[in-house]
Amino acid sequence: MFNLKQRKNGRPLLVGHRGAMAVAPENTLPAFTAGLAGGADILELDVQLSRDGEVMLFHDENLLAKTGVPGRVADHDAAYLQTLDVGRHFGEQFSGVTMPRLADILTWAKGQVALMIELKHGPVFNPALDQATVRLVAQHGMVDEVILSSFDQAALQRVKQLNPAIATSFIYVGRFLDPLLPAQGLTLDALSPATNYLTAADVATIRQAGYACSPGGSWWDYPTLASWGVDTVSSNNPAGVRW
Repeated sequence: MFNLKQRKNGRPLLVGHRGAMAVAPENTLPAFTAGLAGGADILELDVQLSRDGEVMLFHDENLLAKTGVPGRVADHDAAYLQTLDVGRHFGEQFSGVTMPRLADILTWAKGQVALMIELKHGPVFNPALDQATVRLVAQHGMVDEVILSSFDQAALQRVKQLNPAIATSFIYVGRFLDPLLPAQGLTLDALSPATNYLTAADVATIRQAGYACSPGGSWWDYPTLASWGVDTVSSNNPAGVRW
């Protein structure tokens, strides 16, 4: 199981958000290459299921903004999705960049960098996404090199039922009287609250309960968050992070 609580040179682990989405088209190999070169310890990515059951990397609910083609990932077979240009919207220099399959990124990352894989559910909830992702992780020998995260508690529960050795983290946005409330009834390894709803006391409560605190969100004061004791921080451009 991947250990999110480990430190790198005394600091929290650095997550490259969608690779390095400020530098290259998100969820593509150029973005992952940039994130790794920029010092990321973990590369975060988003997965959805194609119509024919392939696990594909894509964030949005609709393809239109990133590809010019309407519809959802689930509306098309993987072979067609891989003909779409997901780079041109970012810049002409990325024209021709295509949508990766998770299988290909697992092969690329193995032994090189850990992956934080977000299971993108809603408004469609298909258990086959979780099943296929867990299967691919095991087939690639990456159980100890990945974290599976989601806003969907049912998906994370399913992951642990399928393979308890895979690290999981529940993503949520909001402030709770009890910061541990989102973990009730679940077997989890980490909680991923939004930084803009997070306090130092919340971090302490989460960590004292045995969970890693692996936040997301839109507020990134890295020295402050590190002083609070978070286990990871995230950046759209890992090379630009200053501690």
